[in-house]
Amino acid sequence: MKPAQDSQNLVLENVWRKDVSAIRQRVFELWEAYSGPVATQAEDRLKQLAFVVKDEGGAVVGMSTAFKVYVKQLRNYFYAVRLMLAPAYRIPGLTSKLLVSTRDFFEAVHGQDEIPGRAIGLITLVENERLKQHRNEAIWPASGMVYIGNSGEGHHIRVYYFKGARISP
Repeated sequence: MKPAQDSQNLVLENVWRKDVSAIRQRVFELWEAYSGPVATQAEDRLKQLAFVVKDEGGAVVGMSTAFKVYVKQLRNYFYAVRLMLAPAYRIPGLTSKLLVSTRDFFEAVHGQDEIPGRAIGLITLVENERLKQHRNEAIWPASGMVYIGNSGEGHHIRVYYFKGARISP
């Protein structure tokens, strides 16, 4: 994998609930190389792919995944989102672009969710120590993700509410 200088030659592709058999092996290799899920977990997470980031040769160099989860403390469903980029592709702004694309897609389709169970936003756990130290704004400007506290392990928890979202009584 050659290092990337900028994101101009990278493509974000929406693969939510699409056939990803053509990129399956590359996704697994990326996860294996950078401590992602393996075996059965990898097969399950493959079904959660939302976007993939491809380089100019079409190789998968990053991705977002999402799954719906009920957050008891917030008394609502959210799409739990994970992002991953190969280290050579951790280009300034690319993580935000991937997160915003994922956010915008789920915001556009969340109205199709069943009721009860309709997701009202996104939630993510920020495990990356560098991000926690250097991206410590209460509200991330590009994505609108809001810091709401820390997990038991000390990871930042961030939430984004979809426009017009209503909380459960």
